[in-house]
Amino acid sequence: MKNRKAELEKRIFVLFFIITFILVLILILIEWQLARFGINQYEDMDIRLTLSELKITRAEMNMEQQNFLQRLEIDKIIIEALQKGNKNLIKDHLTQNYQTDKINKLIICNKQRKYIFGEQWEFIDKYLSQIYRDISKEHSGGFIGNYGNRLFQITYDPIFISTEKKELLGVLIIAENFDVNNLNLSTDSEVNLISYDKTLSENTIPGNLTVSDINNMIESMTEKKMEQAIKKFNIYNAAGIKIFYDLTNKPTGVFIISYKRYVNQFVQQSILIFVLILLAVTLIMISLLGNWFSKTILIPVRNISNNMQDIAKNPSKLEPIEKRYSGVLGDMVTSFNTMNIALSKHGQTLREYKELTDNLDTGIFWLNHKFEVILYNPSFIKIMEMNENHLIHQNLSRLIGLDKKQFAKLYKAPLTFSNLKIYPNKKLKYVALNISAVKHDASIKFFGSIIDVSKEIMETEARKSLELELIKSNKLADIGKRIEGIVHNINSPLNAVLGYAQLMKKDMKDNTDLDRIIEAGKNIAQTVKGLLTKVKQSNISIDRPIDINEMISQELEFCKHNLFFKHYVKLTTDFQKDIPNVTASYGDLSLCVANIINNAIQAIKDSIQKELTIRTYEKNKMVYTEITDTGEGIPDYNLNKIFETYFSTKVGKSGTGFGLGLAITKSIIEKYNGEIKVNSKPDFGSTFTLILPQTKG
Repeated sequence: MKNRKAELEKRIFVLFFIITFILVLILILIEWQLARFGINQYEDMDIRLTLSELKITRAEMNMEQQNFLQRLEIDKIIIEALQKGNKNLIKDHLTQNYQTDKINKLIICNKQRKYIFGEQWEFIDKYLSQIYRDISKEHSGGFIGNYGNRLFQITYDPIFISTEKKELLGVLIIAENFDVNNLNLSTDSEVNLISYDKTLSENTIPGNLTVSDINNMIESMTEKKMEQAIKKFNIYNAAGIKIFYDLTNKPTGVFIISYKRYVNQFVQQSILIFVLILLAVTLIMISLLGNWFSKTILIPVRNISNNMQDIAKNPSKLEPIEKRYSGVLGDMVTSFNTMNIALSKHGQTLREYKELTDNLDTGIFWLNHKFEVILYNPSFIKIMEMNENHLIHQNLSRLIGLDKKQFAKLYKAPLTFSNLKIYPNKKLKYVALNISAVKHDASIKFFGSIIDVSKEIMETEARKSLELELIKSNKLADIGKRIEGIVHNINSPLNAVLGYAQLMKKDMKDNTDLDRIIEAGKNIAQTVKGLLTKVKQSNISIDRPIDINEMISQELEFCKHNLFFKHYVKLTTDFQKDIPNVTASYGDLSLCVANIINNAIQAIKDSIQKELTIRTYEKNKMVYTEITDTGEGIPDYNLNKIFETYFSTKVGKSGTGFGLGLAITKSIIEKYNGEIKVNSKPDFGSTFTLILPQTKG
């Protein structure tokens, strides 16, 4: 037994040594890679700095040239001379008013590509067609071109006549020698700037670089159309190359930076030696400590860990760990056994409480100090209609649409609502909500409950709507009887007035006032007749086929006063001819249309542009009625509320409105298997669309 234990300890020591050695090797590789990465970054930074200075120098040169060309572009004398083709005028003007060193490098061509100023140069001729193609798009530009083994910075700018349609007058071109000796570079590295067409030789390559290496690198870059690259050829040499391309996307010049890496090599070797010494010392110390650690701590702790894992796999089957160790390990075993017993009892209690809350119809939740959901039961997820993964850490005030100021009151008193409206997944729900603060150690949490009372509220609202419908029907019937009597009483004296007026007209044929009286009487008679027809049709409560165009036209007759004489509204109608009938009660549909038209007139009241458009059409066996106004519109936060009973936007404005019109309209349309839609934009107007199935036949 003793030999087996010694053999086991020996194997553990060997295994520990091997693992430690492998870790040391891994650390060496990591340190080596980090050192190489740091050195490479340092070298790349130096090379990129030189390339950036080259880019800045070229940009400054291009900017200076561009500024000069822009001055010429707006010079009236230059423009006039170009229009007339006067070369001498351009030359005299440039000599007197501009720097001569830039004038010698300046070329001006007209829109026919003929030279107006400067000597004709085959180098510029090669790019003229591409330059004119570019400036036809009103573009200015610049590029590096090569000519005779020399590089030139070319900048061009078009001149346009300022008319409604810009007309090209000509182009301004500057060609300036682009030489590395004239560039403002602060690098300590060796650099060279050569023409791409120039044959590379050992004399043209800076530093200790070879022609073949540079040629291979340039060839690879031009194939990929690369402008800039950095290459480490070996442990001693590195290079940065930038290639310039002209307007035809062909390489024209090469900028080469030679970078010596001797110093960096020394730094790498120094870091590596230091790391090796440090890791060697660490390896010896770890090896010595590993043997002691394995004997006194590793094996006993591993035995305890195995027992703990067995308990973790099956917590319900709790078996105390046998106490075989003394000292600190023995105390650890005793504490572990005591803890497991307490956790087992506590876990059983939590499971019972969880089963209780999971089976409640009431949603239960906890909020943190930011009012974010941190814990909830399944009923809360069901009521909020959200994915469980999306619900955690959501702010409850945003989920249920309450102001944060109301939640802030929770620190002083509980928050309670008996029938709060919420819109999970854009669906209206009524809930009873209760939230109260609970002090937990030094912080405060909030416990809440939520119950879905939509069914009860909807039943109450349905009863109220039914009562309103009954009251409306009784009132309409009573009003209809009264109107019939009033119409009968109006018709008799109206007929007498018309009769006497027509008799008087026979004797006084030239009297135009009698014509006005007769015409007004006929209009009154027509209005009274239409009113009587509407009352009779509205009193017929049975469903029958209705011509929607005719019904809307009749309703508009009764709105003439408000539309044209009171509010001066521009009315536009677009009725589909031979539109299918809809089956409904005439009184119900006329009430719906009248409600929406009256609401539109009220919305247009204070608008500068007062327009009302009514359109009817048929689509997919459904009859559509669109009523569009240019009124004040409806804010987004009210769009879900306008069809609710007793909700009105007129309160505080006109002093009228009980919030019943649209609620009744929606109820009537849905009764006939229809649908009402609204599309509104504040300050631009609203469109209400009534959709009803056409009469089957």
